[in-house]
Amino acid sequence: MEKTIGAFAVRRQLGKVLQEVVAKGDRYVVERHGEPIAAVVPIEVYDQWKKARDDFFDRLRVISEEANMTPEEADKLAKEAVRQVRRGS
Repeated sequence: MEKTIGAFAVRRQLGKVLQEVVAKGDRYVVERHGEPIAAVVPIEVYDQWKKARDDFFDRLRVISEEANMTPEEADKLAKEAVRQVRRGS
């Protein structure tokens, strides 16, 4: 279950928050002045996020190497793709 908690409340209830994260898999979004500033999630969720991020950048690196483009050529291609998408073509 995802819950929202204020920064002041999380300081007072950190032990309880951590227990609910560990025992029940709850996820907390910490807010300050109504704006989300952090998340407290089970370590498994964090590990999945890190692995997905690492996999994404590994794939990006491989594609970049296979494309054999200079950074300038890649930038030019990316800018053209953005123009095409914005034009709807």
